[in-house]
Amino acid sequence: MSARRAWRRRGTLLLSAAFALATATASAGGPIGTEPGDLPNGGYFTDADTCANCHKAAGSMDRDYMPSDTWGGTMMANATRDPVFLAGLAIANQDEPGVGSFCLRCHSPIAFVRGHATPPDATAFDAIDHQGIGCDTCHRAETSNPADPTASYAIGNAQLRYSDDSSMTKHGPYADSSSPAHSTMHDPQLSSSRFCGQCHQVSNPSRRLKDASGADTLFDFPLDTTYEEWANSDYADGRRGTRGCIDCHMQKKLGEWPVTKTVGSPLRTDPRDHGFVGGNHWGIRAVMEANPDRVALHGPAFDLALERTLANLETAVDVTLLDAPVSISANVEFEVTVRVENLTGHKFPTGYAESRRAWISLVLVDADGAQHVLTGGYEPATGAIQQEPPTHVYQAVHGRWDAPSRAASRDEHLVLHDSIVSDTRIPPLGFGPSAITMPTGEIAFQDSTGAWTNIDEATFTVVAPPGLAAAGYTLEARIQYQSMTRDYIEFLRDENGTNDAGEVLSSIYESTDEAPPIVIASAQTSIEVASEGGAGAGGGDPASGGSGEGGASTPGDGENGGDGCTCGVVPNPSSPQWPAALALAALVFARRRSFRLKAAAPHAGSS
Repeated sequence: MSARRAWRRRGTLLLSAAFALATATASAGGPIGTEPGDLPNGGYFTDADTCANCHKAAGSMDRDYMPSDTWGGTMMANATRDPVFLAGLAIANQDEPGVGSFCLRCHSPIAFVRGHATPPDATAFDAIDHQGIGCDTCHRAETSNPADPTASYAIGNAQLRYSDDSSMTKHGPYADSSSPAHSTMHDPQLSSSRFCGQCHQVSNPSRRLKDASGADTLFDFPLDTTYEEWANSDYADGRRGTRGCIDCHMQKKLGEWPVTKTVGSPLRTDPRDHGFVGGNHWGIRAVMEANPDRVALHGPAFDLALERTLANLETAVDVTLLDAPVSISANVEFEVTVRVENLTGHKFPTGYAESRRAWISLVLVDADGAQHVLTGGYEPATGAIQQEPPTHVYQAVHGRWDAPSRAASRDEHLVLHDSIVSDTRIPPLGFGPSAITMPTGEIAFQDSTGAWTNIDEATFTVVAPPGLAAAGYTLEARIQYQSMTRDYIEFLRDENGTNDAGEVLSSIYESTDEAPPIVIASAQTSIEVASEGGAGAGGGDPASGGSGEGGASTPGDGENGGDGCTCGVVPNPSSPQWPAALALAALVFARRRSFRLKAAAPHAGSS
């Protein structure tokens, strides 16, 4: 490794450790958000239906970018109506009474500051609270500290700040905006990635992360590290062209367009939609099944959300068949190498560990379309991934430390987690991991210099099924993606002793095709099958199928619509906690390689 590259790598690790420390201790020493009781008049928040009077398309206006028309079907708009969240909330409150108020702070920040997150089961919610991440959640938030505008803004755990503003001032990206309904303020920080990090960087302040030996660390247990994954990638520091969250998740409508239906409103250049596109395709279906009244009001928005989520998933990864034989024989082993490249600006997949996973499947397809799965098949009846032979599964597995066995074991009780059992998700380009984002080593994501890559190259030894007819076939490598698993549904149903949220979710799961995996990318090559017992031959050309076609941009060179992560999250090196944080990061970096899923085969993904 060159001295320059080694220095860059050491610097990245130091900054990553500093980031984790700043995030973990923000609630203790940094600026905090508005708390219940801080707004004597309730904050004068507006419901989204009122906003729609101006910001919803009318007549012949395009509906594919207007704020209300693109927001209504999103997981953001339905964050408190999501049946998975409601079932999980019941379990969380069982495991740690009262913790639901912490959960509701992200799922409905306005409800939290209005004091409606108590009781912690959302039973005090009104119509505004049930809008989840509504218009005022972002457009009424103050993105700087009024007491000290130069102070760094706390990242994570929804430390949002609001004021009792009777003029209901809305913050937005335009300096010349005005409205008869409310005051306006130009606030470019609203579109920064650090603002997204308010709810997409979440840690549990009641549990400390344990290291590979079971010792407590300095860090609160990380539940969601999407923001940090991006902030420690090439897309945040400009090495590959700075790309922020909104560049992929809020698409531009190219051209000059109005953003209100008010007569005479100015045209805006390349306005962004409010689709907040992600990867939870089944989650949108579940919300629709649980809330037919919302579908009646926002049907086109839900349809648009489903369409764009699929398109977004199809741009997440690129897959290539690097090495495959040109001919094989039935019932004979052969090798295939598959290359998977993460094109997103964070880990693939990202977000909460529960239920999100992706994996490689290899399939032989004959001329009639009959499929013969070689590895990575999916069994709907059990929700298991075929692991004979083992495939590569990309997922995070969280759980609890078991002192007698001196190992971490997987479980689904989210608020009790204290251990990262496994993390085999593909890093983003130029990733610099910290103690809370370090991959656990089952899949090698480092190159020969030790640098982290956004690529997985997997070589599989598979057996052609016996009895295959001698003919031409297509060998296909597929990336399958699931945002929900049978195991998690059954856990939420079986562990619920509080209400019927788990049973309701289970019924929704059954009526929505049981969250089948989605093929989001594939690569194909032609292959000849000789008569059984014949010899195979290698040396086929690489075959790239790439990612699917569709909507969202992938991170890369382009306009800087985001934030360069100048959010001041690196603490002062003179802080007394700084040496301990660096020592811990080094310890975790050295030892995490041996941290393995208890009594499980590598890449286990059937649960």
